[in-house]
Amino acid sequence: MINSKNIIFDTDLFNEADDYFALTYLLKKKELFNVKAVAISPFKHSKYDYSISQSIEDSYNEAITIYDLLGIKDKSNIYKGSIDYYENGYIEDNDAVNKIIELAHTLDSVYIIAVSGLTNIALAIKKDPSILNKIKVIWLGSNFLFGSNQDSNFRRDVLSVKTVFESRVDLTVISASPISSNLLVSIYEIESKLKGKSDIADYLYYRFKYKAHGIDERWPLYDVAAVAYLVNEDWFSLINISCPYIDYDNKFIFTNGRHNVKFVSNLNAKKILDDMFKTIIQN
Repeated sequence: MINSKNIIFDTDLFNEADDYFALTYLLKKKELFNVKAVAISPFKHSKYDYSISQSIEDSYNEAITIYDLLGIKDKSNIYKGSIDYYENGYIEDNDAVNKIIELAHTLDSVYIIAVSGLTNIALAIKKDPSILNKIKVIWLGSNFLFGSNQDSNFRRDVLSVKTVFESRVDLTVISASPISSNLLVSIYEIESKLKGKSDIADYLYYRFKYKAHGIDERWPLYDVAAVAYLVNEDWFSLINISCPYIDYDNKFIFTNGRHNVKFVSNLNAKKILDDMFKTIIQN
């Protein structure tokens, strides 16, 4: 019998279509995952005209929609998180941060799948460092060890990234580029695989169509990689490195003799996407 993993899913859901796919994939893998919390994380960028705090409300409402479409009546495990970035001086209590700490103390172990900035996780660690030996963080963010880290999950709250990296938490990093960016799909593939198959499948088709950059452009479902990593680690290749420092321009600086951080160096995009599509449409 498979022992299900306790999961906290930290997401800026309304930000991009891939969050919707990742959350649905996670919730439908009931035999593998015991989803203890969905923690809503903040975001803000040039294509989102509202406040950072409003992003929490928008993502929370979308999480409710996904639960409804999946027939999940109990929505009490969705928690609103930080309404600003740690880098901006935000250190207030919020439901998501407090729940991360509570679950870390009440469960033998818990995985945090983070497909957003690391604000909620950094604040939980700063508030209660004793959780560090109880949590394992899988983070979708950064570029792979070289070049400037310009992906949104990294640059929106660099102080939170530094806090998590320096904390010595068990950390696995799945880089946006060029690792999870290999999970490329087109609207035509989404339509073929999902449209008309179920209410949630239709909604994912709709969100991809209107969140991707154009109907003729293939677009990565980045965040799905973070869930798939816990579905089957054999689909991934890992390297262990001494925890890098983060330079003034957000580049990684290689080190020796520090605590280890795991970086995914390769993934099997076909196996991941095939399993995701199969899982989404199954009853």
